[in-house]
Amino acid sequence: MLDYFSGDVGDLPEWNTYKQYFTLLKSTRIQSIHTPAFEKRLDAFIDGQAITPKVVRFPLLRFAAAASIALILGISSFLLIRSQLHQEKDTFSDPQLAYAEAQKTLLYISGKMNRGIEPLSNVSKINAGTEQLKNLNKLDNGLTMLNFISFINKSSNLKK
Repeated sequence: MLDYFSGDVGDLPEWNTYKQYFTLLKSTRIQSIHTPAFEKRLDAFIDGQAITPKVVRFPLLRFAAAASIALILGISSFLLIRSQLHQEKDTFSDPQLAYAEAQKTLLYISGKMNRGIEPLSNVSKINAGTEQLKNLNKLDNGLTMLNFISFINKSSNLKK
């Protein structure tokens, strides 16, 4: 690419302005890479690098894997045994007694809830007052129809 743009770019006149830039770039690239001093320094650097073999520590890795597997098995077995020991048991052996106790509990809760809801009975009085306002909705629908008829009437007067 540098060779093309640093040479004759007669078929691309818009690139003529960049020709000097590419020529300068090409000359600096050639000088900086192909100097003997650079090659000598690069050879010395490569020769100076010592190849260090990788030390693989498989025994430590295997020990860590075995320890983690043992830990997972230990925790899962502990949780399994614990869940089997603490299973829920029925409190009543007779279904009639269980039904009576459940009914008694539900009646107690219902009484407490009804006592808490009593102050809200005044809200139903407000709702009763709004029932009479529903008739205004019918009136509003009628007025909407009258507005529509008035619009049609005005538009028919415009045609005349």
